[in-house]
Amino acid sequence: MKIKLYLLTLAMAVTMTSACKKDDNQHSDDNSGSLSNAVTSIITKGSWRVSYYHENGDDHTPNFSNYLFMFGVNGSLIASNGAGTTLGTWSIDDSSNEFRIAIGTTSPLLDMNHGWLVVAKSNTELDLKDDSPSSHEELHFTKL
Repeated sequence: MKIKLYLLTLAMAVTMTSACKKDDNQHSDDNSGSLSNAVTSIITKGSWRVSYYHENGDDHTPNFSNYLFMFGVNGSLIASNGAGTTLGTWSIDDSSNEFRIAIGTTSPLLDMNHGWLVVAKSNTELDLKDDSPSSHEELHFTKL
């Protein structure tokens, strides 16, 4: 089963990488310094795991311990665990500083389905917090 999951994940990674090509006709409103360009250049390289997920002071990180996440440059999102693969989407809204996730219909993935404010980013970490001031959720992805 692990070999099948590995091969499936590898095939998806190759497909996502090979489907990407440089757009020689970039729009004049593209801003290389934008949040979306900065985060996209980080999150679409490699595989990621949830290293921290807290909601209202409760640690839910262990719920994601078996998941591996891959973010495609085309906005595709793949979450894999020992039980299977779930497909979803992600996007970034520069005007609201939001990283949006839509994946899965059951927990724990369902808990990620909304807009997140980008708190910090590096080549190995993306730290997010819920965009709703009444909610106290934080989600951190760490590159593998």
